[in-house]
Amino acid sequence: MGYEASLSLAWDELDRLDLQDCSISFLGEDYSLMTKEREVRLAGGALAGQMQAVLILHYLIGLLEKGYSPCGEWISFKETRDGKLFWPAFQKSAIEPLVQAFSRNPDGLARNLTDGLGGRMVEGGDLAIELATFPGVMVRLLFWEDEEELPEQASLLFDRGLTYIYSTEDVAVLLLAVVQKASQLQYPEGPGA
Repeated sequence: MGYEASLSLAWDELDRLDLQDCSISFLGEDYSLMTKEREVRLAGGALAGQMQAVLILHYLIGLLEKGYSPCGEWISFKETRDGKLFWPAFQKSAIEPLVQAFSRNPDGLARNLTDGLGGRMVEGGDLAIELATFPGVMVRLLFWEDEEELPEQASLLFDRGLTYIYSTEDVAVLLLAVVQKASQLQYPEGPGA
């Protein structure tokens, strides 16, 4: 899926907002923005993926226009504006892969989220981990093991304040990026590995 139009519009908006070159952390990696070149690069110099670049640019636009202030109310994607409308697609693209990653290797997934992405264990579910996506923007991943007639489940929560700087589509893509990163297990499968 191409993000060319979104990138062009975002750079135009950041030009209007007079953004200067800067660096930002996103999902545990450092990125540099070169406004003149209209590029987002990883710390090592490689170009960022288009999805990551759009998320970073839209985040910066939201910060510059409205500022980000967590309001302390954790919500799910369903609770966003139009979230119920997009829920079936979101569930298929984000929630189901997250449940599958948990089902395959819960210990490895937990280590990937904590050791690999800097997350921290929190209260909730059978396993709950909170991690920073952008500075100050936290996402909670909650997992429940299967019980009798209930299958394994997962949920993604974030502060409602994110919806003031991000569109529903941006929230969905951000959470999808979290799931993709979390599901890329870097640890051997199996208990005690």
